[in-house]
Amino acid sequence: MTATVTDAFRTPARPGWASLVSADPRTVASFYEALLGWAVTETDGRLLASAEGTPVADISDIATADGPPGWLVHFDVDELDTALTAVSKAAGTVTGGSAVVTDSNGTRFALRAPAPQHRERRPAPGTLAWAELITDDVDTSAAFYRGAFGWELTEPSGPLGRREWQAYGRSFSGLLPRPPAMPAETPAYWDVYFAVDDIEVAAKAATEHGGTLLMPPTPVGIGTIAVFLDPAGAVFTLVQLTTEEADA
Repeated sequence: MTATVTDAFRTPARPGWASLVSADPRTVASFYEALLGWAVTETDGRLLASAEGTPVADISDIATADGPPGWLVHFDVDELDTALTAVSKAAGTVTGGSAVVTDSNGTRFALRAPAPQHRERRPAPGTLAWAELITDDVDTSAAFYRGAFGWELTEPSGPLGRREWQAYGRSFSGLLPRPPAMPAETPAYWDVYFAVDDIEVAAKAATEHGGTLLMPPTPVGIGTIAVFLDPAGAVFTLVQLTTEEADA
């Protein structure tokens, strides 16, 4: 039986924003500026980033931020209160601010409203294009997001068993069971994917500007990805989307 997508997501779901908590925000801001072409400005102690005129992310100092270091993905919703209520009913928890939550496995993500009314068909270079839940418990994760939001999962594919989250029949993010190479002490998390036009060129630029390559360019269902640590140690992924996925 297919779950009903909650009223919080009358507009098809998608990741819409990313927040970075870092021990060295200015250094990492310069890194992402060089890598992704971001324009970074400062407002009330936060660094705000735009890509090709589209606001995409904020960066905060760990000394002043509410949360652990690393990236936090925000999903756009139509009704924030409805979404937060759905999280609680599905055994999730509101953990910080007005819209930072944890799923039933304790994995943090955030919700953001109102959702933008205009959505680009093709993610511009440097913008948030995808998110992927890396989890130790696929069944519990599937039950939580299905129960809270009506999201469904595709069948596993590839050697690592990747799946895609879908709402209204449209894929918008992924799920990956914890891969063997991922250290056991690394907690489950939502990974952020930033779009690039040429993954080979971008991967080279990332290491030249101080990033650390964790996984070289690798084809997956949505395109070709490469995984990195930024200069302050936050994990992120670059993706060159396939033409079909980019135009979805």
